[in-house]
Amino acid sequence: MTQTATYNNELTTTENEKNGKFLKGVVIGAVIGGAIAMLDSNTRNKVTSTTKNMKDSTMEMYSQVKNNPTEVKNDLQERLKSASSVLKDAISDAQNLYEKVNENIVGPVTQVKEESGDILSIAKEVTSDIKDIGGKVKEAGEEVINANNGQSNGSYNEDASIPKTNDAATSKIPGELGY
Repeated sequence: MTQTATYNNELTTTENEKNGKFLKGVVIGAVIGGAIAMLDSNTRNKVTSTTKNMKDSTMEMYSQVKNNPTEVKNDLQERLKSASSVLKDAISDAQNLYEKVNENIVGPVTQVKEESGDILSIAKEVTSDIKDIGGKVKEAGEEVINANNGQSNGSYNEDASIPKTNDAATSKIPGELGY
């Protein structure tokens, strides 16, 4: 059991060393990046003005706390209460919005999804039925054509609705009848 504890301690030590090296690398990279950024005069001016503003506001806050600590404490407590109240309202509004979204959007979307699945299955059935009907219509048409071909005994022409005649007068063009 002592070997397991030693092994776990070695792993923890190795992980801590890796984390320490990583943190050192991040800090060194940030320092180098900051130093390179300071080569630009605009960046230096912005950093200088921001630092001065922070210093001034810090000094002002320090003097207020030094002169009237109770007032600053009460003011800070009031701000925290106000922020807490606003945060509670925001959380309540977010919960109400979540409930509305679930009721008015998620529920109907789920219902539409289910109904669309039903509609698709019905459409597939109808498509299959239409194919069956089309096949039967084709088959009936072929039977009609075959029935007409089987009756061609000279009494009907290819149109099958116009009777054939062997009259010589009908074979001439109307202007050639000789009347």
